[in-house]
Amino acid sequence: MERPDTARHNLQLHFDFLSRKALLSVNGRGYVLPDRYPNKETAEVAAQKFAMEHLGLGKADEQARTADLAIWLH
Repeated sequence: MERPDTARHNLQLHFDFLSRKALLSVNGRGYVLPDRYPNKETAEVAAQKFAMEHLGLGKADEQARTADLAIWLH
């Protein structure tokens, strides 16, 4: 069964290898993450953390971890 927090939200991460910046898109709204990241994997972890801390995604389940939020890399 799909988790409710991931079923409701469409999260996509766009990582630019040249600038090392990441853009998180959530249901069509874009958020440029504040830091530069050495690789897309690090950017993905930062995006998951950003989604939980700043957007409140995944907080419905007290046991939710950052890895529980599915993010599509582009």
